[in-house]
Formats: sequence, structure tokens, C-alpha cells
Amino acid sequence: MKKILLSMAVCAALAFGMGDKANEITQADVDIQNKLSDASTQDITPKSVEDFFDEFKDEFGIEYGITKDGKTFYTGVSEVTLSPTDKSFAKSLQNAYNRALLNLQGEFVKDAFGRIATNSISRYKADQSDNAREFEELPKGGTISQIFDQLTQLAGAELNRALNDLGVDSQGLEEVRKKELLKDEFTKNIVTKAFGNMSGLVPVKTVVTQTKRGNYRIGVIAVMSDKTRQIAKDMKNKTSSLIKAKGGKPVVEYLPKEKAGFIQEYGIRLVYDENGAPIILSYGNWGYIPDANSKIADRQESIAKDTAAAQADAAIIEFINTSVSFSDEKETGEAINQNIKETKNILSGDTQIQEETLENMIDRVSKTIQAKASGQIRGIQTLKRWDYTDENGVEYVGVVRYYSYANYLNITNAISDKKGSNATSNSATPAKATQRSSKVVNTIDDF
Repeated sequence: MKKILLSMAVCAALAFGMGDKANEITQADVDIQNKLSDASTQDITPKSVEDFFDEFKDEFGIEYGITKDGKTFYTGVSEVTLSPTDKSFAKSLQNAYNRALLNLQGEFVKDAFGRIATNSISRYKADQSDNAREFEELPKGGTISQIFDQLTQLAGAELNRALNDLGVDSQGLEEVRKKELLKDEFTKNIVTKAFGNMSGLVPVKTVVTQTKRGNYRIGVIAVMSDKTRQIAKDMKNKTSSLIKAKGGKPVVEYLPKEKAGFIQEYGIRLVYDENGAPIILSYGNWGYIPDANSKIADRQESIAKDTAAAQADAAIIEFINTSVSFSDEKETGEAINQNIKETKNILSGDTQIQEETLENMIDRVSKTIQAKASGQIRGIQTLKRWDYTDENGVEYVGVVRYYSYANYLNITNAISDKKGSNATSNSATPAKATQRSSKVVNTIDDF
């Protein structure tokens, strides 16, 4: 049945693509789009992050990183640092989501704007001389040398006792010299750097899965298209969006039906309201460790919800426009070193020669991704605040924020000295799980 519905949606999308109004979205498109983002229903099936990515790819007939019908899908993954029984697990999940999305953004700018430079070096040095295994005599006659000559004339036990009284280990008075017989080294440096701007990136699904080692990972799938970039552009310009739909449903109906459903939703979702206007929903999550004092605990919960709201607002601003820098430096290779070492006891004059051969694999990585975004939050309002305690006693809190052009106009008119004086000339649009998976509520053709 799912394949039949998807085929019907694809046919509707093809029919839409042959129309004259490139910016108008059909009801069939809206239905699938809203299905992708609808968190009111949830189907949880245990699988790994990779299985989850493959299932999504097969269901919607897409390839990651390959543009098809003007849409490109990307994936990002991050490990969750803490265990599900840790009281700060809720915070760790939000941090892991942010890191997974940043990894995704880094891959995007690398593919779109990246430059790569490589440098390979091979070094070889060998000493096969007749005296290769011999050490030259140390110079004599120095002040220190004279002192040690006097010291060695003392009785051994008496000297050792005197040194020990001073806290000096007499057995450790050694001189070590090394001599390199052979060095064979190969290294390859690969440096990838990129910088670019991206707008209109929409996460369509997230999943929290448990690995075979019992740890947790977060996976994110996001899409970017001409439509999503246009919506982001319209938000930046504070204008009514050129992207229209023929229908949708009230924004509140996209939210999970139960509180437990909110802990699996992260980041933004693109939906359409009952008037066909694009809406950016944003889920911000956080947590707290409650104090034994109930009044202080209530205050901690309020502060945590403010942090969650800030996470949600930041996700909306990042959708509008984000600058990303990417740097990845890798050094690989191998090295073989053959040395001889002379160890001489300064007091006794005893000498010991040792030979050592060291084989090392070289594998060094340094990776930095940085994303910056800024913008005006006018037009963003709170849709819901929630709290939830899971089966492990972890306290979750969250805030759902959303942006609409109608919100922007309402706030602009409210702060104007004269009603409508600051409004734009554009027409206004009315206003214990081993895995957690967000609900996809979009049709592919809505992006």
C-alpha cells in the first residue's frame, strides 16, 4: 500500500511539473510533504543509522549527494557522548544532533566549494660504514669530568650512601647516546579546505539508534532544493513566500500527539498550513538535573526551556543563511628506524650497547568545521512548551517555535507607530527505546 501511495504521489508530482505555475504546489504534493514532517504519528523499527539511511533512500527513490529533480539529499551522523541512564542524556542528545548537522553542513561545503592539496615525501637514510656501530670517545678534561674523576676515587659504597642521602639515585647516573643506522619513512599529507554559504537546508528526518556496543548515535537526513532556497530567501527579505500550496492543515496538528514523541524531534521541519503558506517548525530540546528543593527545581526547568527555545531559534536562522568553513588535514604513512644505544654509568664506567628497530604506522587527523549564522528573529513565535521524564528518570524539556510570514506581519504592525507603516507592500498570508525516529511528514516534491 505504501508503494501505491508513493506512486500516486510521484504521478501527481509529474503532473505538477508540467503545469505553468512553477511556484504552486498541488494538494498531492502537500499531503506527502506534510507526511514527511508530521510528528503526530510514529513508527519505530529497530535498525542502525546506516539501515535507516538505506530504507529512506529506497522508499523515496533518491541518492545521497546526487541532485535529482532539483533536490539534493545529505546525511550526517554523530555519536552521543553519554549513556541513556546519565541525568544529562537529554543535553547530550541535543549536542549530538547539532554536531551531526554540522558534519552534514561540512560535507556540503566540501563537495560544493572544496579545494584539495596533497604532498607525498619518501625519506631514506642508512649508515653502513665500518664504524657504524661504534661510538666516538667523549671529550676529556672538562670541569664536570674532573669532578667525576675525583668522585670515582671514593669507595663505591661510601659514594652511593652519600648520594642517596642527598636524594640522588646513584644507579641513575647514566649517560645515553643514540646513533641512527637506518631510517626509511614515507608520509602523505592531504589537506582539504572549503568555505561557502548555504541556505534552505531542511532536515526531513532524524533517528536515534543504539549500536551493537550499547552506545547511541544520531543520524540526520536533510534536503536542499530550489524551493527550499526560495523560501529561505523570502524569509531573509521579509516578504510573502513565492512558494504556495493549495492546502495543508493547522500547524499544531503536525506536533506529536503524546509527550514521549517530542524527545525524538530535533531541528526544523518545513510544512504548509491550512492556507497553503510555508511554515518552518523548529524543535528545541534540552534537559536538567532537578534540585531537591522544589522551588529551585522549577527554576532550573524554566532555564532549561529557555535554552531549548534558543536552540530552536538558532535552527531557524541557520535555515535562512549559514556560512560554513571546512578544514581537514590527514597525514598517513609508515616509518622504520634502526638505532643503537650506548648506556654508560658515569660512576663505574660500565658501558652497554643495545640495538632497537622501531616500526610505526603514521595516521594523524585534524578536522575543523565551523558554521555561523545571524539574523532577525521577528516572525518566530512559540507554539508549545513541554516536559517529559523517560523510563531512566532523565528529565527532558523542549520548546517548539515556528516562523510564518503572517507572524512577521502581526509583530511588525504591533510595534509600528502607525498601523501598517512598517509593513511591506507584499500581500500578507493569513496567519525506553533503543531507537527514536522522527516522523517524515513531507512529500519529496514539496522541497
